[in-house]
Amino acid sequence: RVPTAANVEYYGHLVEEAATKRKLISAGGRITALGFDDSTPAGQALDSAESVIFNIAEGRITQDFVALKDILKTTWDQIEQIHKDQSVVSGVPSGFNDLDAKTGGFQKSDLIIVAARPGTGKTSLVLNVAQNASIRYKIPVAIFSLEMSEQQLVTRLLCSEASVDSYRLRTGLLKDAEWPRIAQAMGALSEAQIYIDDSPSVSVMEMRTKARRLKSANNLGLIIVDYLQLMQGRNTENRVQEVSDISRSLKSLARELQIPVIACSQLSREPEKRPDHRPVLADLRESGCLTGDTPVYLPDLGTYRPISELVDQAGLRVLALNPETWKMEPRPVLNAFPTGRKPVYRLTTKLGRTVRATANHKFLTIDGWRRLDELVPGTRLALPRRLAGPFEQTMTNDELALLGHLIGDGCTLPRHVQQYTTVDLGIAETVAHLATRVFGGTVTPRINRERRWYQVYLSATGPLMHGVRNPVAKWLDNLGVFGLRSYEKFVPERVFAQPSFQIAHFLQHLWSTDGCINFSAGVRAHPNIYYATSSLRLARDVQSLLIRLEVNARLVRVSQGLKGRDQFHVTVSGREDMDRFLSDIGGLGASKLIHVAAIADHMSPRLSNTNRDVVPREVWRQVAVPAMRVVGMTTREMQAALGNRYCGTTLYKQNLGRDRAARLAMAVQSDELRRLASSDVYWDGVKSVVPDGEEDVYDLTVDGLHNFVASNIVVHNSIEQDADVVLFIYRERFYNDNVAEDRRNIAEILIAKHRNGPTGKLELLFIDEQTKFANLDRRRGS
Repeated sequence: RVPTAANVEYYGHLVEEAATKRKLISAGGRITALGFDDSTPAGQALDSAESVIFNIAEGRITQDFVALKDILKTTWDQIEQIHKDQSVVSGVPSGFNDLDAKTGGFQKSDLIIVAARPGTGKTSLVLNVAQNASIRYKIPVAIFSLEMSEQQLVTRLLCSEASVDSYRLRTGLLKDAEWPRIAQAMGALSEAQIYIDDSPSVSVMEMRTKARRLKSANNLGLIIVDYLQLMQGRNTENRVQEVSDISRSLKSLARELQIPVIACSQLSREPEKRPDHRPVLADLRESGCLTGDTPVYLPDLGTYRPISELVDQAGLRVLALNPETWKMEPRPVLNAFPTGRKPVYRLTTKLGRTVRATANHKFLTIDGWRRLDELVPGTRLALPRRLAGPFEQTMTNDELALLGHLIGDGCTLPRHVQQYTTVDLGIAETVAHLATRVFGGTVTPRINRERRWYQVYLSATGPLMHGVRNPVAKWLDNLGVFGLRSYEKFVPERVFAQPSFQIAHFLQHLWSTDGCINFSAGVRAHPNIYYATSSLRLARDVQSLLIRLEVNARLVRVSQGLKGRDQFHVTVSGREDMDRFLSDIGGLGASKLIHVAAIADHMSPRLSNTNRDVVPREVWRQVAVPAMRVVGMTTREMQAALGNRYCGTTLYKQNLGRDRAARLAMAVQSDELRRLASSDVYWDGVKSVVPDGEEDVYDLTVDGLHNFVASNIVVHNSIEQDADVVLFIYRERFYNDNVAEDRRNIAEILIAKHRNGPTGKLELLFIDEQTKFANLDRRRGS
């Protein structure tokens, strides 16, 4: 045909046909590659292949980015349509007026969790939603029932639709007047597009396949899963991790098909232990809880806050690990809440980092998330190797330097002259000069030589009287560190709020007090770098500040026997950590500077050889071997590329240093290995897990990623995190036989989480004999 305006539609179809075929050709290549990829399980390959074809059939192909203007146009069209309809319901209606008023209906791509204790009506509620959506609003619904058979579900639907007693229906004791209602209900249900799959152990992959076909053939509008914990996930010994993976997969399914997915979930027994039995989000979580004193790192402030103080706080961000990039990212806290009083355990790593948590709290290993009660000594956990902080400077270098000296070797007690002690005259003069620069003429420093040390007195220039204090004492008091004994000392919060270069400056001056930088010469020559204190809190603060500089130090308790209080040593070891310490912090004072140079000379010709800062050996078989298969590389060729003598698979028993992991990544062409080799993670071994009493515990909800940094360890959030809406069912009659007559059939629906709307409470009528929820008649005065 001649290409004219009259034939534009015809040529449009030709272009569309050609484009579709090109997509099929491309898809064929991708599917072929999946078939040859030995590292991908067959089931996963089938699922990926089907997804590729489904996307083409749906007329959309996955892309990396969408221009904002295109999204705005779609959003504007939706807003216009909602305004035109003048309806509060923009999603799939539940049929319950108060619920739809709060949620606007169940929205496309949302995962909705309906959770309750057994026997409170989870299945009844979701069946009523399916019934209302399909019969009243003509929306096709798929029900995956893992608990009840299709016959049992249909019986329930029939009772609910006909409003007849379920017991009489099951036993055949129906009244004559009920038969017409049943016949009418059967007619309505037979026309409803409700599709039931009662496979007892369906997997997410099977569910995805069936849902795609139903979406393509019948324009599926809603999926219901009853219930979450009965689903089959990927093969794993960790059921907690498996349930988390399932919930994440259901959210992915909702996004792929652009329809809401409702999943029922069983609650823990925690509501039954509380005086108020109403469920809270923590009852749904699989992640466990942390004690109230657990310090949570806030990167925007550079400081730590006890998790108990984050309750009801808004606008805070935490650091979370992105498992796709292995980098730490700031993420907002959506919710922080108490979860009751529970038995806790103390976990200590080999670096001396500790956290106190419940047995079911999860920690990240190279094999995925593991519960605390599954960890054994030697298991390597993900710890942040560096912590990002603020860039704004709010203290001067002189203030930080003076503060470091006074925390270390200062005597700053009430009713006592403010003084500083050192054996180094040069440092004594430095402290005197710092005091003059910080306080000007209000302080008159004086250096006295004692027998083998120097005393620096920081006296006020003017007379002290009622209401007039020594400026040094007043300054320290404002920072919160005045009047502390040596075992009570700590680093003020304002120091943590400084940029990293200032933290290094503070540590340099603090280290000149009770810190050691020493090179032991001789046959077994070795460097010693550590800070010693009788204050555990100060030791933890020093360890945390070093992480800001990417120095991962070890904290150990050193017994003094009968000589006095135990000491806590924060020790820097390993070539990279010592190099970074010497270059960024360094020494102060003539003696320490000599040893800094000696250590640098000693380490200069030596290669880094650490068995501490490593990538766990599991990556050989999990990452390296599959990558070798893809590029067609043998074990012998891989070891030759690393410069090793061939040793078979014995090599796979060794952990990898980060440099070696980077060279291996280059040899086998693995992006995942490259990311692990340059990650923000320090893989530290578990030293011990011991019972540690019973305490009030707390939890966080973090947006986007499923974890946050607490006690300088990466800890987990779980299934509630995947949900866009969380609904709890609470029936007072379930717990109290003496409930008032007008409340016996009332069910509270608690909207505990709503990502894009309000939370709150609403009430529905529950008709027990019909296993049916209904709108509450407001004329009753309820």
